[in-house]
Amino acid sequence: MNQKISKTNENLAFFNARLDEVRMSGHERLRAKARLAQTEAIADTVFGLISIGKRLLKSLVARAVRRPTTSAG
Repeated sequence: MNQKISKTNENLAFFNARLDEVRMSGHERLRAKARLAQTEAIADTVFGLISIGKRLLKSLVARAVRRPTTSAG
């Protein structure tokens, strides 16, 4: 069993516990928890896309700098 341990998961557990304390119907609680999980998934996706973009830009810049230095030598 592979469990990701991070600060985000701790916060998610905290917010789920807080949702359990709020007086609402079971259906509304399930919808709120589902929306919270969707939001976290979207945030993880955006973070992943940004990190991929940063790595891609870094490799393109490194390749562009390497090319003139090899031809000049």
